[in-house]
Amino acid sequence: MYRKLFVLGLAFLMILSVMPRTADAQDQILGPWLWIIAPTEAGQGGAASTDIDSLAVASDNKITEEMVAKSGAKEGDTVGDYKWTLAELPENGDINAVVNETGMAEGALDDKAQEATMKTGSDDSIKVWLNGEVVFTNAVNRGRGMWQDEFGISLKQGDNFLMVKISEAGGGWGMHVGILETPYVPVVDIYTNWLWMIAKAEEGQGGAAATDVDLLAAASKDVVTEEMIATIGASEGDSVGDYDWTLADLPENGDLNTLVNEAGIEEGALDHIAAYGLLTLVADETKEVTLLAGSDDSIKVWLNGEVVLTNAVNRGRSRWQEEFTVNLIQGDNLLLVKVSDAGGGWGMHFGIRGEVEAAYKTPADLGTPVEAKGKLVTTWGSLKSAK
Repeated sequence: MYRKLFVLGLAFLMILSVMPRTADAQDQILGPWLWIIAPTEAGQGGAASTDIDSLAVASDNKITEEMVAKSGAKEGDTVGDYKWTLAELPENGDINAVVNETGMAEGALDDKAQEATMKTGSDDSIKVWLNGEVVFTNAVNRGRGMWQDEFGISLKQGDNFLMVKISEAGGGWGMHVGILETPYVPVVDIYTNWLWMIAKAEEGQGGAAATDVDLLAAASKDVVTEEMIATIGASEGDSVGDYDWTLADLPENGDLNTLVNEAGIEEGALDHIAAYGLLTLVADETKEVTLLAGSDDSIKVWLNGEVVLTNAVNRGRSRWQEEFTVNLIQGDNLLLVKVSDAGGGWGMHFGIRGEVEAAYKTPADLGTPVEAKGKLVTTWGSLKSAK
């Protein structure tokens, strides 16, 4: 028992027929898709053309986006100067490589009504219809990342028709589309209650090279270590080398250099350096949750003293580049995030699926994760009394 999920995309528009096996959060719908393109006015592509009916313009209103979103199209049908053409989407999502085509693909979904999650990435803007209704719009000019957007969709029993419009402003042009056959759970960005520390790496040894180097130990001559902070936490004003732990919100754009400057931790543009962000996740019960992160450059994450993610990479940042599950205990869960910069941009995004409180707590405030490490608590208390 399977259901067809038809998909279409524009300015690039494409149509897809999905006859599934289950597509998970990391699976792309590669096709074959049914594609068509529609020119936009010079300088009016990308975000500017997201809500312009490019099919209506190209066909003198004989064919509209709404019409195709509801009824579909056939290979060889024409719109203006172009024909609907079957082609597969490359794994890298490059639409130019598809020679300006839109495509029809098959994926897997059980033949029943259900809530599902759709994920997309696009260069530039994107608009999505399901069964003739607009379910997502992002009028943006941007480079393409794998999964930049996600949203919930309601699939009816039987055939579902999906249309995707990708509008290009200049330069790169592409998309990624995937479906997860589970209900959509919103991602909550964590911006507040972060406690921050920075530590410098040796010249040319930041980013990926610094991922597994304990820069806190280096800065404090082994008085304070990453393991210690990941296990027992820290308090505002505590020192590591030349810097103090400082409370500050993460900017919505994720710019760590701006955060460090505005919080008064350090001045100017910084390279070959790591930021440590510390906070407590308070869970009402023991549960498995999904954490998401994006970073420029490398990232390392600890939860309750254990490393749960490491990616030693030099890269530009997009919103969600990492997605991983962790187990929270009931009560306090200490989270430490390290983002190491190799040069140029420096930043991070961090989020969680579901409702979990993010709080600032001192070592004295913390519950089970702290009490389990009595030796380290004693060591940290001695350090504080010696200041």
